[in-house]
Amino acid sequence: MKDQRLANETRLYTRWATGLTLVLIVIWPGIMFATGFVYSLTYFKAWVVLAFGWMLTAAVFITIRPLIELYREYKR
Repeated sequence: MKDQRLANETRLYTRWATGLTLVLIVIWPGIMFATGFVYSLTYFKAWVVLAFGWMLTAAVFITIRPLIELYREYKR
């Protein structure tokens, strides 16, 4: 992978990670806290399922993508 392409993709993924972190950890719960929303057990369970789903998706992507890129490099 060329250095310029790697730098561009690093910037892109850094922006995405920063944006998602702000939305999922700061903005979304902050809005709920500011409106006085009371977390119910059902809402908490849904939040935990969403977090685990996101974590599992990220883990699969982080594990599989380098293998795909390595396969493409060897295929050339």
